[in-house]
Amino acid sequence: MNRVAGIVKTHLTDKFSWLILPWIILGSSFIINLIIGSLIGDEIKTGGLASIFVYMLVIGIVSVGQTFPFLISFGARRKDYFFGTTATAALVSVGSAILLLLIGFVERATDHWGIGLHFFDISYFADGSPLAQIWIFFSVMMNLFFCGFTVAAIYRKVGRNGLFGVFIVLTLALTCAFYLITYFDNWKPILDWFMGTSVLELVNWLLVSTLIYIALSYGLLRKAST
Repeated sequence: MNRVAGIVKTHLTDKFSWLILPWIILGSSFIINLIIGSLIGDEIKTGGLASIFVYMLVIGIVSVGQTFPFLISFGARRKDYFFGTTATAALVSVGSAILLLLIGFVERATDHWGIGLHFFDISYFADGSPLAQIWIFFSVMMNLFFCGFTVAAIYRKVGRNGLFGVFIVLTLALTCAFYLITYFDNWKPILDWFMGTSVLELVNWLLVSTLIYIALSYGLLRKAST
């Protein structure tokens, strides 16, 4: 447990990357949308909130390259590194989810900043109880983090050419899947299912891919070179 806590502490010494930069990016997007909304004078529903989720994908990729060789060379076990990094991502994600929820409350209380700007309070994501909203934000962040983490773990295990090979296989698989869906005319049932499913239900389904990412990245890092 002490070793895992040490990994978390090491990650969080880089406060700028983990805690500050994502909010700088999100805040910049918010200010730009706030200026545009005040000039237009009409209600605006923006997707700028996505920037903080995309950042979790990025930090999942870069954190491995920045910290894995360093910590392993100082005697950290791969298992401790994995669980410490997971704990760091979870702490950042739950803290960010709570902050997003609170800012969403402020946005609603101020009648969307007085100009009709829906930036943090997105109706689809705001459905359900506050606890459900925190779970939605947290789950999406963790899913994207481990997606990026898995990409970085594949690179550590098989190198650049191996990573390219994985992307080629995935591209071919997706191409075949899209072709089969189109050939059997199944796009409408799929779209109907998505439209009829709540965001909370979709996020719960997303947990399956998160667990797959976790298992893959753990297995790859256990045998990856530094």
